[in-house]
Amino acid sequence: LTQENIAFEASALHLISRAAAGSMRDALSLTDQAIAYGGQTVNEAEVRSMLGAIDQSYLYQLLEALLANDGASIISLAKSMEERSISFEAALNDLAQLLHQIAVAQTVPESIADDLPERHALLALAQKIPAETLQLYYQIALLGRRDISLAPDEFAGFTMSLLRMLAFTPNEVKS
Repeated sequence: LTQENIAFEASALHLISRAAAGSMRDALSLTDQAIAYGGQTVNEAEVRSMLGAIDQSYLYQLLEALLANDGASIISLAKSMEERSISFEAALNDLAQLLHQIAVAQTVPESIADDLPERHALLALAQKIPAETLQLYYQIALLGRRDISLAPDEFAGFTMSLLRMLAFTPNEVKS
């Protein structure tokens, strides 16, 4: 992108990298699509839109609501996601990815890239969420994603996963 004089945001490249899942061909193809989609620039908002990626702020708000033992906020956030037609299966996948990143931040904080837009938030949550609780949330997110097709609908499957996390959050974490 630098050689081609195309402006870009590092956070957009992180999204493309995640979506490409290790395939250089896919990464190049997605980058070409992002350039066209963004009118010769590659920025986070447009790449998110192009990929249909969910706004990561929802995930952080959900985790904060879990830690605050705030079931009403969890349901309200889920309803807001539903109104925006966000895929709840994708949201559980993204939540599991975020929980993984937080676990890495807990164990090897120096491995979190300095240019990662959510670096500060990841490190803050890594300090806030006990490792055992984080592992529990991760497992529940994985199982929820696996089982979402068995739920009456995606909203029910998603919210039940979050309510399960809420129900099993150890009391000492809830403030």
